[in-house]
Amino acid sequence: MNFKGLIIVLSLFAITMNAQNIYQQKMQRINGAQHSSVPLQDLTPYQGKPLLASFFMPDCRWCQKQHKVLSQLQNRCPNLQTIMLGVQGSKQRLRQALKRGKNTFPAFIANKEIVQAIGTKSPVPMMIFISESGDVLFKTVGYANLASMSALLKEHEVCS
Repeated sequence: MNFKGLIIVLSLFAITMNAQNIYQQKMQRINGAQHSSVPLQDLTPYQGKPLLASFFMPDCRWCQKQHKVLSQLQNRCPNLQTIMLGVQGSKQRLRQALKRGKNTFPAFIANKEIVQAIGTKSPVPMMIFISESGDVLFKTVGYANLASMSALLKEHEVCS
């Protein structure tokens, strides 16, 4: 479902789950060499730098389009760390979606605490931006084009 241009301030999410709590959440890695050797991982390696967590699910064409925008953003803003958080699908189907999108970002299955914090009926694609100091600064719901994402990151002084 496309909620084009809809940007929501993340105050409710921040109350439910602050960024520091997100870093401690254990999740299953579904891509990369690390996924087979360590069953559950947390996000502590991503602390201290800007982090964009992008939620996706299998068979979501808007998620595929969003992934292309994230890849373009990575080229423009190498300081930005991006991770993918899969919801509403099996590990196999989430991996297939990542493969189809030629994903290069670290990807995890969002655990139940994160899913509860964002809401079980939350639409995808959805993104949460966490600053280098660990503050949740914004959330996007629905597809966000390159221009709007670039503007948000510029506004929050992540990219020029």
